[in-house]
Amino acid sequence: MVSMKFQPPKGTRDLLPEDANKLHKIIEICRTVFEKYGFEPLITPAFESFELLSAKGGLGEAVKDEIYYFKDKSDRELGLRFDLTMPLARVVSSTSLPKPFKRYAIDKVWRYDNPAFLRFREFWQADIDVIGSNNMLSDVECVSAVCEILDSLGFKNYFIRVNSRKLLQNEFERIVKKDELIEVFRTIDKLDKIGLEGVEEELKKKNLEPKNILKILKTENLKDVPDNEGKKELIEFFSLAKKLGIDKKLKFDISLVRGLEYYTSVVFEVNLGAKVSCGGGGRYDNLIKNIGGQDLPATGISLGLDRILEVMKENKMSKTEKTNTKVFVANVDNNVIDDAVKIVQQLRKNGINSQMDLMGRSFGKQLEYASNSQIPYVVIVGRDEAKKKTFKLKDMKTGKQRNLALKNIISQLLKMEKTNVTKDILGSLKGWKINTQKALDKLDREEDG
Repeated sequence: MVSMKFQPPKGTRDLLPEDANKLHKIIEICRTVFEKYGFEPLITPAFESFELLSAKGGLGEAVKDEIYYFKDKSDRELGLRFDLTMPLARVVSSTSLPKPFKRYAIDKVWRYDNPAFLRFREFWQADIDVIGSNNMLSDVECVSAVCEILDSLGFKNYFIRVNSRKLLQNEFERIVKKDELIEVFRTIDKLDKIGLEGVEEELKKKNLEPKNILKILKTENLKDVPDNEGKKELIEFFSLAKKLGIDKKLKFDISLVRGLEYYTSVVFEVNLGAKVSCGGGGRYDNLIKNIGGQDLPATGISLGLDRILEVMKENKMSKTEKTNTKVFVANVDNNVIDDAVKIVQQLRKNGINSQMDLMGRSFGKQLEYASNSQIPYVVIVGRDEAKKKTFKLKDMKTGKQRNLALKNIISQLLKMEKTNVTKDILGSLKGWKINTQKALDKLDREEDG
């Protein structure tokens, strides 16, 4: 028989438990912050009609080359969603919802890109949007939520580039024809990849004079831009950002256009370092109308969670445990297996993640498995322990053991779990003047009382 080794499809990957746990931690922080800001969850299908995905005002018919496109058995044209905004626009255009509608979605999306470093064909996005509000505070609130997420994850030197497509359009309409704007924007969007020289060459190939375009792109300060509606919006944006305390994380960048053509005004891009972008967004006031819905203003921002995960791993930022199991119940021999089963059941009934031996291993091999799996505690069940109804609780990090009744083991484990959760919560509340040790001391007093 021929041996076959299957690999995940090109551009996708497996996340083993340790990395999957880290991703789940990132997702949980995103969800917690989004809900703190009043965003509600929305779940949509993984695939949509190609008519929606190729709608005018989105990526258009050319999207077929950039997505996973297919026909079903009834010859309907479909595609895997390339972002979480187009499905949202479909829902809003066909459903009566209170305004503003603030929604979040954390899910997978697919793009048929050429895989490269930090670029996958299947990846996770965490997305928030505000539908129905043209108030610039909506845009700033979306950016503020992202700042809180990155602060909570431990990022220090991130920054968010901000610009306005209205501002750029006003500037470029003075030097290029209106029907050439899209090509100019598409070329500028490649600036990070090909540099100014590359942009200059591509503009020449498109028969566009690069001199004045490049001169505009070298503008560093918003105050140096001629007055126009886009500049007015950006001034308001930065003013509101200062009131929310995130202004120091923002940078005006006149070269930022964002690739998706449905953006109409303020746009932003999240950078974890000089060359690592992990998300972005902006205002898209015409998209819902363009796909047949009401004329509703909208804005939003999205984070690429796979990139955040990889940067955190590279910089050893994640403290997530290798396993979610808190206790392994080890039986000394086969005579006490029934006792071990009962203990596992009691632990699980009390919400304590527990495992027991399923392989018929020796006691020594069970301890070795628990150690290799980084399970923090082991409950040891032997004949004497079963008779006395007291069992050894072993701390696998320190090696210390204590003889305790099962109810006391459960109490101790629950207390330790509550303390660890509290540390995580308090540690993530950046900027809050909370004395962690005092809070934990208070928790201990409450537990003892």
